[in-house]
Amino acid sequence: MSTVYLATLGQRPEAITVALDKLMQRYVYNAIAILHTNPQDRRLSEAYQAIQRVLKADYPQLTARYHEICLQDGRPMNDVNTQDSADAYFLGVLAVLQHYREQGFNLHLMISGGRKAMSVYAMIAASYVFRSDDDRVLTVLSGESVIQQQGVFHVPAHQADQVSIVQLPLHYARVAPGADVHVLLSQSRSTRAGFLAKLSAAERALCEAMQTHPHATNAELGQLLAKSDKTIAKQFEGIYDKMEQYFDTPLAKDKRSILRDLLRER
Repeated sequence: MSTVYLATLGQRPEAITVALDKLMQRYVYNAIAILHTNPQDRRLSEAYQAIQRVLKADYPQLTARYHEICLQDGRPMNDVNTQDSADAYFLGVLAVLQHYREQGFNLHLMISGGRKAMSVYAMIAASYVFRSDDDRVLTVLSGESVIQQQGVFHVPAHQADQVSIVQLPLHYARVAPGADVHVLLSQSRSTRAGFLAKLSAAERALCEAMQTHPHATNAELGQLLAKSDKTIAKQFEGIYDKMEQYFDTPLAKDKRSILRDLLRER
């Protein structure tokens, strides 16, 4: 089966080819797909032009394709900095992965560029699409001397041992074949919103504080909300009771983790 090398583009495009050179020693690729945001954005335009130039000159045997991830209304995306842009990035990457899956490719996704949030959402998208042991999510790790060489798209032979490719562990999402992930995402939003609507204003404020500071202690949350840690603990107990009522099921012991996941819409 043919394999496509997919890579997320950030401000260090050389990571894409440094990884590709290493991977081509082990795998045969039939195409390269670059996932990127707005190519006109000043932070990305130079990297976008550079990767186009290098792929065309140094890998003429491979078909290079470029996929721009846009906001859901079609406007260019410059960054993942809001809930809407995060959703759009996830769905955009998901659509690209599904496109190549439907064409019968094995998928090697190299998370080599972009902000941390983009990497997280690319991983989540892969969990919905990847199914075979031949599918891989990868990242490249380089020594300091390699990292400092900006603009070097191919690592010299004497530094080759400073570059390694790491396969990231991937937990496949439990989604029925053919399920519309857009609908699943919408349902997740609806579940969270429905639960929050059951809370008092004070309880919602506590949930918002916890979402911003997910691992804060009761005392730390109390400082943020100008309340005692005993009051915070009592409010959490009220929230847990409402969770059990809302989902009509007893909660496991680690109620805080369950609430944290719900607020994250997991």
